[in-house]
Amino acid sequence: MQFKPCSEQELADRKLWARGVYPFEIIEAEEKRSKAGKTMIELHVTITDRNGQARTVRDYLLGEMPDHLRNCCIACGLLDKYETGVLSHDDFVGKRGRLQLTIEKAKKNSGWLDRNVIAEYLVSTLPPMAA
Repeated sequence: MQFKPCSEQELADRKLWARGVYPFEIIEAEEKRSKAGKTMIELHVTITDRNGQARTVRDYLLGEMPDHLRNCCIACGLLDKYETGVLSHDDFVGKRGRLQLTIEKAKKNSGWLDRNVIAEYLVSTLPPMAA
């Protein structure tokens, strides 16, 4: 039998985090095309729990999901840029804020397990967190 060995960290990363509010930092962003051919920005978002443990989740910003896109921009202090109708992946790197994490149940025969996903970026009347 051949397999890919997993470190303790990799095994821990596979466990689901509880639904809730977490601070985040966007560590990487890349402009891509979705499977449907739509332009999107893929974000690599690091979240941190109360114990200082961190994990990275991916999120996708698309014009076809206007609420999610706008709230991410507001949470990142990019509302003025959003209102121009033009965003770059570089605009998001290093931005911080708070988000609502949830659990997406695996779809039957998808080959995926249940996973953590970003339900929403939390919009605040406070200025965005400093980088």
